[in-house]
Amino acid sequence: MLKVMPNQKSVTVLPRSIVAAIGCASLLLCAAGTVRADDASSDDLFSTIFSTYGITVVLLLVLVGLIVFKKIRAKKEAAEFESAKQQTRTSRLATRSSTAPEAEPREPIMADERRARVEAVQQWENPQPASEASVYGAYRIDQEVGRLVLGKPHRMDVMASRGTDDRRAIESSLVKALDGFDATEETRGRVRRALEEYGFVARQSATLLLGRDAWERSSAARMLGQICSQASLPFLIEALHDGDSVVRNQAIASLGALKTPSAIGALLDIARRHPDIPASLLSETLSACSVESLGYLDSLSSEPSMIGDGRSGDDLRDLQTFKSFEDLPAGQEDQALTEILTKLEDRDEQGRAQAVQQLGLHAAQRSVSALSSLALNDADSSVRAAAVSSLGAIDHESVFAPVLIALADESRGVRAAAARSLTSLHFDRADAYLRVMESTDKQTMREVAQACIKTGIVAQTVNRLASEDRHQAYEAFSLFSLLARAGETQPILDAIRNHRDDEVRLCAVRVLSVAALPELAPKVRELVAAAEIPESVRTALLEVLYKLDQEQPIFDLAPDDNVPVSLHNS
Repeated sequence: MLKVMPNQKSVTVLPRSIVAAIGCASLLLCAAGTVRADDASSDDLFSTIFSTYGITVVLLLVLVGLIVFKKIRAKKEAAEFESAKQQTRTSRLATRSSTAPEAEPREPIMADERRARVEAVQQWENPQPASEASVYGAYRIDQEVGRLVLGKPHRMDVMASRGTDDRRAIESSLVKALDGFDATEETRGRVRRALEEYGFVARQSATLLLGRDAWERSSAARMLGQICSQASLPFLIEALHDGDSVVRNQAIASLGALKTPSAIGALLDIARRHPDIPASLLSETLSACSVESLGYLDSLSSEPSMIGDGRSGDDLRDLQTFKSFEDLPAGQEDQALTEILTKLEDRDEQGRAQAVQQLGLHAAQRSVSALSSLALNDADSSVRAAAVSSLGAIDHESVFAPVLIALADESRGVRAAAARSLTSLHFDRADAYLRVMESTDKQTMREVAQACIKTGIVAQTVNRLASEDRHQAYEAFSLFSLLARAGETQPILDAIRNHRDDEVRLCAVRVLSVAALPELAPKVRELVAAAEIPESVRTALLEVLYKLDQEQPIFDLAPDDNVPVSLHNS
């Protein structure tokens, strides 16, 4: 720190100058008096200058000059002092500011540290050096992916390559194999497992949540929708809360591709939070998750004795192979159930909904009957949805028909509840279809059949008629038999006419043979005459047509026309 020291020269030098000036003036006065006494008569210029008056004037001028010099010097010293003081103050402020800013830029430093950590994690996830961008090449990778898709042995070191270009080529080849024209469910399953095992699904899921920009996150969501891996479900649900609308909409579309009923709750919640979501996109996704999401078809059914054992099944007795069901108790003596049933007459929707939820705890015939009526006929959609959920909680074969009908309800919430209930039922569906045929009236059977057609269950089940899995084939045959018994035969006829698999066509013909509906004879004749029908299918149709002709009268005569006729020769 700069210290200002006093200048003592200005204090001592000036008095000495004054004393010297006074001494010189005294000597001059003495000299002038001597000169004046010696030569008083002389009046020249020298005597005039060194006279008493001249010396006095000179002394006065010297004193005035010294005073002026002192004031000027004092002003300069004051200016120098103020300048030094200002520099001292500035240096102090600079010293303080040099210690304080260490805490201010802490946030940018933390941001830099966080960015460095993220880059370190990304480098750890992708540890390959820049020089190994491609190790095996696209041609070798395409060969190994082809072997994997066909189920042949393949090089795991090639599929697990960490080269940047190799990883990109492997992922694109696998995704391309998913959409190939010759792809089957078996090959798609292999491809999805490979995408999961080699980390591509995990990488896209991480990018979906941690991507730096919206385009990167939306691309990851679209890729997960193409892969259709159930492992990506929680990440897509989390992406519904993304701050960018493009990412949210793409996540919704990808959830529709997954067709998972467990996503319905999150979709309904995000629809309330973000009213700007396109209604068509949300409705299509909810329909895919609640109606077309038929993952429950993949579960096992009871093994039938009528499929694949070589028997021809000439009548409906082939369908009566299901076990005897245990009926629910009637519940007539349950007083608590009676009190709950009385609450169903409440005009308040909330009161009825609470009563409906309580009915789900009573597994009785009276509960199923009341809940079925509410699920199909109540004016309030929330009450219908609650009734369907309670039917699913009872989990008995008798709830199967109303739950199926609720799948085609006009309310989105009711369809969602029906989808959740349908996936939670644990009884055998093939036998449940047959129970609907045997225990319900014609109208209920028709409503069930129409709901199965409308919701896409029939469209997804038709391929399983000729499945090598006997369980799936039995369930599909039971469903199509229900369609035939209900009079909804158009899907069966369409399968015979248009399906590309002849085995499926033959199974559909067998359904008509088992149903043996005489009113189908004209439509069967049209199929026989169709040019696109293969010969094997045409032969099977002719057998069905012969059977139908045998079961209906050849002539429909009125009673008056039924009189004896005698033939004689005239």
